[in-house]
Amino acid sequence: MNYFYVEKGCESYKKGREILSKLSHFILVESEEVFIKILKEKNLSFTEEKNYYFIGIKRGKFLKEYHLDKGFKAIHEELYLSYENNCPMNCLYCYLREYYQDGAVRFYVNFEDMFLELDRVKDKTISCGIVNDSLAIEYLTGALSDILNYFSKRSDLTLEIRSKHTYIKTLLERAPLENIEIAFTFSPSEVVQRYELKTATFEKRLECAMALQKHGYKIGLRFDPLIYCDNFKEVYLEMVDRIFTTLDLTLISNIGIGTLRYRKGLKNEVLKEHPTDLFFKNFVIGVDGKERYFKPIRIQMYRTLVNKIREFGNFEIYLGMESEYIWQAVLK
Repeated sequence: MNYFYVEKGCESYKKGREILSKLSHFILVESEEVFIKILKEKNLSFTEEKNYYFIGIKRGKFLKEYHLDKGFKAIHEELYLSYENNCPMNCLYCYLREYYQDGAVRFYVNFEDMFLELDRVKDKTISCGIVNDSLAIEYLTGALSDILNYFSKRSDLTLEIRSKHTYIKTLLERAPLENIEIAFTFSPSEVVQRYELKTATFEKRLECAMALQKHGYKIGLRFDPLIYCDNFKEVYLEMVDRIFTTLDLTLISNIGIGTLRYRKGLKNEVLKEHPTDLFFKNFVIGVDGKERYFKPIRIQMYRTLVNKIREFGNFEIYLGMESEYIWQAVLK
């Protein structure tokens, strides 16, 4: 069962009224701080907190810059939208577990303010789905309809919509835009089952990507994080082969690859609820304070995927949160 808390004043905004019209039961609260206090007093597990939703008004910035530690090579996404924080899915490796300190989903209704921020930006690539999943609660919020309407008038901006979910109804109800890319994160089925709890299966994600391509959308592929396992080569090469023999290769826009990385605090929080082997496989602390696989292991993991992908054609490939010398070792 899901529990909805709505900040007083949301009804003053168009998006707030739309969401309230869909909710049969909700609790009014004075502020997000009051919601957090109520949530903490319930003493719930992180997984239980994911059944709680806050619909509110954002006071800070909607448009945020990627933070890259010194020495890391930049990727093509330059900014991201923060109109929604957290998601109802439960990937064990998700950095948002530590970033937001609880599992509740937040959605902010003052889209008018977000669009004013976007008005001041020119010629950028922007992501949504970095601090949320772009499709997971679209059934409730209808956020993408408003966002796509805005980007239809901003051909100088490119939008990446990132997801592991299957709710593509909004996207299929309208003609695709040239400056919109749908990026699906893919993992082998056994990785999804063990570590990406409550997410869509590999096959369902692939079906959605195929349906969107048939509708005319460009699809980005995200293999991030790669997770090392005894049969890594077998399961990841099988996954790549399945994807690239199913999708229209001419409508794959770019490919992002990264390996598992996390801060020590994340590991401790996850292990409180989920006994898992995820964090005990050849890790070393990097320059950014995050634990990663040893460099030779990472390079071999990247090369395994990149070499297989290149059998299907010449695609734009980038590595997430990696140094220049790793790019050179893998993509040369």
